[in-house]
Amino acid sequence: MAFNALYKRRDLTQPVRVLREREDPIRGDVSQHADSLERRTGPWPHKPATVTVSLPEMRKGRVGIMLTTVMARVQAPTTATHNSVRAQAVAHARGRSHLHYYEALEREGEIFWIKTADDLDKSVAMWADPNDDTPVGLILTMESADPILGPDNVSFWAGAGLKSVSLTHFGANTYGHGTGTVGGLYPPAYPLMDALAETDIAIDLSHASDLAFWQILDHWKGPVHASHCNCRALTPGQRHLTDDMIKAITDRGGVIGMVFAEQMLSPFWNWDDPSTHYANSTRPMKAAIAHIDHICELTGNTDHVAFGTDLDGGFGRELSPIDYNTIDDLQTFVDNLRDHGYGEEDVEKIAHENLIRFFKTAWEG
Repeated sequence: MAFNALYKRRDLTQPVRVLREREDPIRGDVSQHADSLERRTGPWPHKPATVTVSLPEMRKGRVGIMLTTVMARVQAPTTATHNSVRAQAVAHARGRSHLHYYEALEREGEIFWIKTADDLDKSVAMWADPNDDTPVGLILTMESADPILGPDNVSFWAGAGLKSVSLTHFGANTYGHGTGTVGGLYPPAYPLMDALAETDIAIDLSHASDLAFWQILDHWKGPVHASHCNCRALTPGQRHLTDDMIKAITDRGGVIGMVFAEQMLSPFWNWDDPSTHYANSTRPMKAAIAHIDHICELTGNTDHVAFGTDLDGGFGRELSPIDYNTIDDLQTFVDNLRDHGYGEEDVEKIAHENLIRFFKTAWEG
């Protein structure tokens, strides 16, 4: 969310309708579209992404708790994308600006920052009987560990409330190889993991390269999850999890969050082959059920799958499901699960209970 607010200059306390009016190049702020040329050469070949997520829409859709990121990644000039930086100090500074944004939202009563198991229980209780002003619960995560300057900087981020971190993201960063690359971890990743092990921070395996994925699991004995990943058996490309990866995560008690995006659902979109990429979505939300089914079949239960969505992840309405307009439409997917044959107990697990259990277990030891 901070990326959308600070980079795209979106006031996420406003309804999506208002944000879209502001970003309309005819009626609104044309400068909102300043990243258009960069985005057309990025991983998603469409015009600037149409906003779909804001806090009022989350309340309307009863999305009561969110995993929200600090995201600032370092990439080499030859592989850099429009939202990367050149130096780790810059990533750290940008990451701290994301912290300040969430602190401001908390001060305004827009969010409830979840830092302990007791906080998590309080947030769940708030959403048992919500109103239009109920603060959305926030669990702080980090996509790409570049803002963490080293092992001696882990305590700062843990103290700030960080609860999960992916060591890598797109390309190669300070700590190793991520999506779209074939290398593994770099030496600084290992002392970083050792320092993280002294905290209650989990490691998110989303966006790890294949080699880095297994190197992390070999070294790291703490909690692991994949906040936003789908199944490689159904959608090709390294961005997704193989069956062996799914089993490795779930065997250690991890939970995998399903992504509701065309590039994560289409069997015709291969992350490793740009010629297969296209500009607009063709699938409804219920297409994600095949990925949920696959994980449940591999594990024999519904204990390890959740909503990951990634619907504020930069791809916008253009590559969101065709029956999705804003985040409040997520309740439609809950109905899709019921219609598909999932019982109420399983729906509750997938919708929220699995992630709540995962984080409470990670924090309570």
